[in-house]
Amino acid sequence: MSTLSHVLSSPRLLHLTLRADAASGIAMGLPLVAFAEPLATLLGLPAPLLLACGLALFPFAALMLLAARSARPPAALVWLVIGGNVAWVLGSVWLWFALPLTLLGQVFLVVQALAVLLLTELEFTGWRRLSAVRHWPDE
Repeated sequence: MSTLSHVLSSPRLLHLTLRADAASGIAMGLPLVAFAEPLATLLGLPAPLLLACGLALFPFAALMLLAARSARPPAALVWLVIGGNVAWVLGSVWLWFALPLTLLGQVFLVVQALAVLLLTELEFTGWRRLSAVRHWPDE
């Protein structure tokens, strides 16, 4: 069984995905905060929006890590993460139509929205799988 197959079939899928989502949020937040002005020029997105999104990613990543630490994360916390990710994707779609993005900005929005959508699907699948388990795995 390949490593990917092993991860996708693991009862720890939710925990692994939450950690990956948190890491990607931090990895995205750092350049958005540190380089909001130059990125705004390259992407066609307003610098204050990039800065605000970057700053919002840090507490959101902390929530994901908090949820990932628990063998049985609270349903409300998992659904908050999933809902936040869905809102991020919908916001990205709205920005696509609302702003005059550069070509790089269009690529950026599509790629990051697809990545968030994939993470959201994996979190939902992991949550369903974990919810179906009667004996919760230990950390």
